[in-house]
Amino acid sequence: MNIQFSLALILLLAAHQALGRTDDVFGTWTSLTLQGDFSFISPEAQDFRWMFIDQARTRGDRDLRDPNDNGLRFSENLIWVQGGYNLSEHASIWLGYTHDWIRPLNGDNFQESRPHEDFLWVKPFGALSVTLRSRLEERIALNGGAVGVRIRQFAMLKHPLPYFERLSWYAGDEVLAYLTENDFGPEGFSENRAFGGLMAQLSPYTGLMLGYMGQFINNEGSNNLFTHNLQFDINYKF
Repeated sequence: MNIQFSLALILLLAAHQALGRTDDVFGTWTSLTLQGDFSFISPEAQDFRWMFIDQARTRGDRDLRDPNDNGLRFSENLIWVQGGYNLSEHASIWLGYTHDWIRPLNGDNFQESRPHEDFLWVKPFGALSVTLRSRLEERIALNGGAVGVRIRQFAMLKHPLPYFERLSWYAGDEVLAYLTENDFGPEGFSENRAFGGLMAQLSPYTGLMLGYMGQFINNEGSNNLFTHNLQFDINYKF
């Protein structure tokens, strides 16, 4: 019994110390999403699709440098451009490019190029919609050319709210892991993003999303970071 109690105490203290190495901050992710297909060129091109996303991020981490300064700061802006093709009613493949402008808390601003390749699967099960996405992403630092290859696995559930046919809840998770040694993060697991909220379909073309994104970042050699983000997106389908 004493051995079991001692082991439990050691595990509890280890967990407490691990949590103590994680900094918690607040942030916001706001975005505009535009998407459509190429049927305006030819009806036979309706299976070829495109998407454009512009997202701005803020982070309330200035108090990590100065305890008396706890305001939000602009930390990042990302632009995604993607082209896809429908393999079937539920499956599609995508090629994309992301350009990222990053303003770290400490150090100089820098930019990244991020080509990526996606496999997307979306299928309804009654009123429940399931989305799965596998992404291979190449992070390329423009100031030096460092490269990091990571895989990202995304899963999301969406379901209409009772009595509100244009309002749905959603919940999901995305796991990110580096496949090789790199300058961006540790090899293996690097990040987890758990999210949930509400989607409103205002019209057949326009929708809104409001929710929460809990982003855990595994930092090697320094404190881990957990950002509690308010997410807001306006999306329009052509």
